[in-house]
Amino acid sequence: MHPCRNVVTAASLGLLAVLTIGPLLLESWLLQFRRAVILAPYSSTTATVSSIALVLLLMGFALAVRARLDRPSEPNATANIILFAALAGLMTLLHWLEVDSRHSEWERDLYERLLNHEYDAPHNYRPLPYGFARLLEWITHQWMFSCLSYRWFFTFWFVWASYRLARRYLNPTRALGTLLPLVLLYPISILHYQGQLTDPISHTLFVLAFIYLLEDRPLALAAALALGVLAKETVVLVAPAYLACYWRRGWRSWVIAAGLGGACVASFLAARLPLGWRPGGDNLNGVGLVIAPNLGFARSNALLIVPVWENLLHPVLFVGVFLPFLVRRWRHIPSHLRTLFLVVTPLLLLSNLCFGWLYESRNYMPLVPLLATMAMPPAGRATQAEVEELQRVGT
Repeated sequence: MHPCRNVVTAASLGLLAVLTIGPLLLESWLLQFRRAVILAPYSSTTATVSSIALVLLLMGFALAVRARLDRPSEPNATANIILFAALAGLMTLLHWLEVDSRHSEWERDLYERLLNHEYDAPHNYRPLPYGFARLLEWITHQWMFSCLSYRWFFTFWFVWASYRLARRYLNPTRALGTLLPLVLLYPISILHYQGQLTDPISHTLFVLAFIYLLEDRPLALAAALALGVLAKETVVLVAPAYLACYWRRGWRSWVIAAGLGGACVASFLAARLPLGWRPGGDNLNGVGLVIAPNLGFARSNALLIVPVWENLLHPVLFVGVFLPFLVRRWRHIPSHLRTLFLVVTPLLLLSNLCFGWLYESRNYMPLVPLLATMAMPPAGRATQAEVEELQRVGT
């Protein structure tokens, strides 16, 4: 493994931790002096425009660095980054039209109360995205811009990570093709929710965890899982997939799997114990088990807001439509991809059945690049030089 790849990964995840956890810790310390509130806009137009320009410039610089790092292994690295940024912009616009424009008051209330440690489970245990948005708000004093720019920035990384996952097994053209279902399914995935900030960074770390697992990079995987749990605890489902993929290697794989589990547990408790959390099913989602209402029973006691047929349709659209292609190609799909699918997919569906709602299909979005990659047949074999270069540069 080329050492440059490890340096880039460590720097990226380390910077992410600083820019997300750092503001949360500082905000928690400041609570002893004053209540966290949404900041008033600058009185000066120049200050507002300059601060927004600074944020956009820094984000653009991060994308330019990524394009430079991708250039050795990607024939159209710069064009890809521009495309991913445009797709992220389109998805952010759709989110604003579909969700933000209708639920901004609820989003503001969640944002403010979460920073003050006053919100209910499960949102109060998923603070990571709010640390980054708060950092942007400190700089710009523009709450809506901070939320939208956060959403665009991490949606870009979700799209980029989805492409990199596909590129491990497909040529550039077909890897780009796997992004089509991602974009087409996105508007459906956000039909029935009110706009919490969780998903972009959670989805990004989920797909990065897939990549690090497939590349057998335990330290990077542990970091992605630990950060991912602080965004949404569901990413813990990737941890057992490591053992399922590599158990034949013997005791070393068991030790690594235990370490991954330990990283997840430590992150899980770090987000909860300071807020007075105690073990209990209701604290996972604020409601408890919802298997019966999810399947159409006990409707009088349910919080289900859609017809049962629509509730059941979402898993079909996001998982079921890929299954015929997977069955057809099953013997030709790389074994670790098959194992990852067989472990994570049923566990994710089961977690939604037990503690979420089946219509909350945004929870299935990290599966879409995995399923699309498995369903897409490769167009010939990559050259050995291309394979070696991909392994050298990686993520």
